[in-house]
Amino acid sequence: MKSYPKCRVAIAATVLMFTSSARADEASYSTVVKERDSVLSEILAVRESRRSTGTADEESIAAAQLTLYSFRRDVATATSEKIKNQELIVRIFEKKLESVEVMTKAGLGGKIAILEAKAPLLEARQRLEELRLKGKA
Repeated sequence: MKSYPKCRVAIAATVLMFTSSARADEASYSTVVKERDSVLSEILAVRESRRSTGTADEESIAAAQLTLYSFRRDVATATSEKIKNQELIVRIFEKKLESVEVMTKAGLGGKIAILEAKAPLLEARQRLEELRLKGKA
């Protein structure tokens, strides 16, 4: 029966090893998430800074915003934070639709352009409503 204490020690060592490994993995993940957020934020800041020189490309700014807010929504642990970022995403697509509608009224677009702008907006709204339902549950 002397092997029983050895077995307990082996089990404890194994549990400790997995726990330490999990903490290291969490720290590594957290580091990558913070760095990625920083890089995406910097990309957006650089694109937005070009507005002051008149060389801003609103499409690339919207794309950078969409990338950043989608990332933040996806890594957020709190549903309220996911909702906040999804609301920002919905606003991006609402602005895009408004822009397309103005262009269409000016004769620079057609029905297909409006439909193509509405589809991602509705997808974003759908996801927002799903997150809100999840938040209520």
